[in-house]
Amino acid sequence: MNNTEKLKKIWNSPRLFIESFMKIPDKNQNVVQFKLNPMQRDYIENMDTYNIILKARQGGMSVANCGLALYYAITTPNTDCLMLSHTDESTRKIFNKLKTMYGLLPEILKPKLKRNNRQELAFENGSTISCHTMGKKDVGRGSTLKFIHISEFAFVGEQAERQLLSLEQALAS
Repeated sequence: MNNTEKLKKIWNSPRLFIESFMKIPDKNQNVVQFKLNPMQRDYIENMDTYNIILKARQGGMSVANCGLALYYAITTPNTDCLMLSHTDESTRKIFNKLKTMYGLLPEILKPKLKRNNRQELAFENGSTISCHTMGKKDVGRGSTLKFIHISEFAFVGEQAERQLLSLEQALAS
């Protein structure tokens, strides 16, 4: 397999792309290559349109989903991804992970930023990744989204069902 074929294989595989090009801080804040753990790898290789992840705490699924959102935003121009959580604090933590991972991308792959604010990374290739707290408003309504990650959905509260319905309609099939 020549280099062009290898690059094409990596470009077309979320798992290979994440493990080849993304870095993350480890538990000691050392920047390391992002090597998916078995749970993350299984999820990424077997995910479908709708996925419910039942897991132990600290399994790394939010960081894996940050990697997926970046993968889609980079490899598919004009793609919108949405990351949601149940509290403002949790939303900020996920968004900070996402921004850190973006900052650690190789420069040649890193799409230039059009906007970088408290809730959104918007890229010059037309893609965006937004982070919001569920329950504040109907996020996603009127959008067409490639990818949605909802962290800690069980703790969203009384508006969860209504919001889930609007998100389901926004998810591109």
